[in-house]
Amino acid sequence: MKQTYLLSLAIALSVFFVQPSMAQSAEKPQETVAAVRVFVTNYEGDGITVIDVDKGLPVAQIATGPKPHGVAIAPDGESVYVSNEGDGTLSIINPSKNQVIKTVKIGQKPHQIAVSADSRYVFVALNGNDALAVVDTVRAKVIKKIKVGRAPHIAQLSPDGATVYVTSEGDMKLVAVNAKTLKITGETPVLAWPRIPAITPDGGRIYQTIRWLNGALVIDPVKREVIDRIALGEPKFAKEGKDAHGLAVTPDGKELWLTTQTTDEVTYIATENHKPLGKIQVGHDPNWVGFTPDGRLAAVSNTASATVSLIDVAQHKVVSEVQVGKSPKRLAVGQVHLQ
Repeated sequence: MKQTYLLSLAIALSVFFVQPSMAQSAEKPQETVAAVRVFVTNYEGDGITVIDVDKGLPVAQIATGPKPHGVAIAPDGESVYVSNEGDGTLSIINPSKNQVIKTVKIGQKPHQIAVSADSRYVFVALNGNDALAVVDTVRAKVIKKIKVGRAPHIAQLSPDGATVYVTSEGDMKLVAVNAKTLKITGETPVLAWPRIPAITPDGGRIYQTIRWLNGALVIDPVKREVIDRIALGEPKFAKEGKDAHGLAVTPDGKELWLTTQTTDEVTYIATENHKPLGKIQVGHDPNWVGFTPDGRLAAVSNTASATVSLIDVAQHKVVSEVQVGKSPKRLAVGQVHLQ
């Protein structure tokens, strides 16, 4: 009897003292760490490659869907979004697990995408529907489609988060959509086939590449008109006018970086006076360029060589060539949360 009593007392004490600490351990949220990653769509590879920029190495391959085209990182770092042109879907990715957690049907031929400043909405250019799809990320469904002109190609958010800019290839214009009201607020005719826009950090200028120009147009977003042109010269004939394509402004706003597909180069240009400062040789058919949040590194996707060039921005020098999937197109560079 005495042994039975002592055993019961030991069990009771262990429950009393151990269970609260176990509960506290279970309730304690997992710690997260911030990491900078590059997510690049492999257009002929049915998925994306994830690159650790600090190591200069790929860390994951994620299957998304046929012909992955656009990619964007949510500002809160909790999700990554990929548009799959082949089946008209949007893949929602958990960057901590490097897994697709949901796939949403959105429309025909989705191209480049943007995410609202509060990470609530994803804006997708539907090239096959002449519309901008608005996806509610909480409900994981399309809540609206805004007609923006024929064959929209790129959706890009202004630095202040107020405006989504959408290029219309068929109508040769840049359309401005209010990110909150989802109403069109204006448009800028570019009188040429628009390719990629890039916005200065202060939102005061938009640079727009077009076909048949190795350079970019300069747009005043307030006046909604083209006010200047950057012309780098035509070193060789570009089939279908595919000279300059991807471009981006450095986080400090001082330089515009522009890819030329025909010469496998990135040209960096002073935003102050639009004078070319130099060139960097990269892989074959450079498509897209993006910068790490601190402006230390740039990433350039090279479609024909299936690589991503990582470039030291201060030195204007390639520091790593990362092998990725087949036909890399768009890439997104930014901070995500890992557990």
